[in-house]
Amino acid sequence: MTGTVRRQEIQAQKVAVRALKRSIGTFDRHSRRKYIRDFFADFATYVETASYDDLVVKGFRSDVVFVGDYHALPSCQQFCARLLGDLARRSNRVVLAMEMVFGRQQRVLDEYMDGTIDDDEFRRRIRYDEEWGYEWSGFREILHTARRHGVNVVGIDCDLRSEFRYIRRRDRYAARRIVEIFLHDPVAKVVVFIGESHLARDHLPLKLARELAQQQMEKRSLTIVQNVDALYWHRAEAEEDEAEVVRVEGSRYCVFNASPIAKYEAYRQTIERWKAHGDDDEIDLAPTVHRMIETILRFLEVNPDGFVVERRDGFTVRLPDVFPEVYAHDGPPFIRGMMERHGLDDERIEQVLGHLARSGSCYVPRINAIFVGSFELTHAGEEASHFVNYALRNEIYEGWNGLSQPDHDRFYTSVMEEAIGYFGSKLIDPARNHFFETDFYRYYNKDPQLVEERTGYSFADFTAIIDFILLHKRFEKEYGSRNEVPAELLAGIRSGGSRFRILTHELGYFLGQQIYDGFQRGLVDHGEIVDLYRQRWDDTSSALSAYLDWAEKLAPLNSR
Repeated sequence: MTGTVRRQEIQAQKVAVRALKRSIGTFDRHSRRKYIRDFFADFATYVETASYDDLVVKGFRSDVVFVGDYHALPSCQQFCARLLGDLARRSNRVVLAMEMVFGRQQRVLDEYMDGTIDDDEFRRRIRYDEEWGYEWSGFREILHTARRHGVNVVGIDCDLRSEFRYIRRRDRYAARRIVEIFLHDPVAKVVVFIGESHLARDHLPLKLARELAQQQMEKRSLTIVQNVDALYWHRAEAEEDEAEVVRVEGSRYCVFNASPIAKYEAYRQTIERWKAHGDDDEIDLAPTVHRMIETILRFLEVNPDGFVVERRDGFTVRLPDVFPEVYAHDGPPFIRGMMERHGLDDERIEQVLGHLARSGSCYVPRINAIFVGSFELTHAGEEASHFVNYALRNEIYEGWNGLSQPDHDRFYTSVMEEAIGYFGSKLIDPARNHFFETDFYRYYNKDPQLVEERTGYSFADFTAIIDFILLHKRFEKEYGSRNEVPAELLAGIRSGGSRFRILTHELGYFLGQQIYDGFQRGLVDHGEIVDLYRQRWDDTSSALSAYLDWAEKLAPLNSR
């Protein structure tokens, strides 16, 4: 082929690529951003051709192997699976770090890798289609290759993914996750599979080097990108099309497994698939719930990145990495199956399903998941508050032991947790208001039908709630001078089923409203609220003592 014809062919391909870029908006959307320009500047030319075998040898001698991905192109994932398998056959210390999975989803990833859950449940639980959305087959091949070779897989991305302006923060997060791998296994060989733009020298590689230096560690790295346009054209113009690999500079290489036209056409088809399914997708509620959690943490002056939680497997992780999974619009069979696999008994499962039916959302600490049936802001805020409470108590993933507690501990622990949940929901929606004591009198002698319409309770339940709460409030004032607990209170405390739920719910809401009002009026200081979120209820009568202490502190509110 003559030089003129060659140039014409390349020019025609470039024109086609520009047209594809315009049709998908890639050219105008991101290419002018400095972050993307940095990547293209780092991979503009190459110094020599190389081979796949060179990469395997270099990878075996390196501690960190960065592999750049063009997410819409399955051949990129197929290359990663191939390289991962070849490295794993030569070393049993290989760990795969994947951008595709959020750090907070690590437990779900672990369940998938050990075969506890299948492809469908894994994709559903990490919201693969909503959060990632690219063709599954290539990423599945990578994970199955890792499973075959016994390679541990770690999620290294965070929830800022949807906002490009946070991309450097994502680099820092990924770097910290990779360092945690080395802290656990200093001789690990980490294959980092991540979007190509993260691999400019001053992006993730630099962030990782700095994080390693803080731990007095230094690691050898290899960087491999794939199908970079400028390198493809350079190779074509040099008539070196047969070269599968080129060395850009130092330990940085580029692999070719698709043309620019094939690459951007794959992206165009991905976008069309997103558009086709966009109208049918449910709204992703995880970011909304996580923002509520962050709002409550800000009020408590807790820095999520500086607060560590001990996971069930003994590892300590930063709080954002255990933000709860959020499942919206999943039916009882799915929820029941999850809870059964995590060891919850039938009674607890029925309580969760009942709570979900009544309130629209429910946090289950054993699974560390929030289930949302019908979204309602204040009730979702309660569940976010429950998560924060369990996290600050370091009780996430612990078994639910309520049934084995003495009656009064079980009762008042539930009351205090309801109060904390309600207080947190007031931070989300300060306009929310619950019955004050005088409001109960207003309905006490009303028509039963009106009571049921206005309160949502049957008339019998509502009457029992009023009698119990008013008697309980009188008892709180006289607690120090009484020798015994009234029989009516003992009956309520010892009750089970729906009566237990109603009484603890309403008494807890009442206290939560008062704590919020007491904070507004200066009866409660910020430190006491923080201590309340952190307090555990392990000791017998600790929850009852806390309840009575709060009732005494908030007594002035009852005199207004």
